Amino acid sequence: MALGTAACSGSKSGDNKPDAAGSSSSSAAPGTTNSSSASSSGPEEKLPDLTAAQVVTAFAGKGYKCSTDEAYQTCAQGTTSVQVLIGTQPRPPVISLQATGVAAEATTKLTDFAPQALELAHVNPRGQITDWLKQQQGKAGQTTAGNWTVEFSTEADTDQPGAILTLTDKLCKADCGAE
Repeated sequence: MALGTAACSGSKSGDNKPDAAGSSSSSAAPGTTNSSSASSSGPEEKLPDLTAAQVVTAFAGKGYKCSTDEAYQTCAQGTTSVQVLIGTQPRPPVISLQATGVAAEATTKLTDFAPQALELAHVNPRGQITDWLKQQQGKAGQTTAGNWTVEFSTEADTDQPGAILTLTDKLCKADCGAE
């Protein structure tokens, strides 16, 4: 995965990352990979930070349709999407993973989507975050993991119900939010 960093401005880095995810996880299903990642979160490879543009390039390289909406770039595929706050920081100040649908179904989709999405975005520690998300079992909550503040929530009474996992960079000092 360190090779993906050197070529992260191209789609090849995105192409390599999920393969590496599959080989490092040694489990066929992403959802089951992380149920045991408490033991694998220790030795998981620390990935170098990517800029917001590099994160979007990685998702676009995996077939996600990406577009800009004010302060965010959104990459979507099916009922899942990632929003990345645009900026000049060394890594995105905010990354939001989303899955649409009824809360319980959206939470399951989000839990399945998170391992690959966090790997494509080079979030560290991925295993700790996905383990925590699974433990939430659909209940809203907040935690910290590495240099990220992590928040999980669901929306039911909106025009787009679903589940949301938001990561905010605790190290960001300027232009750290959309407002």
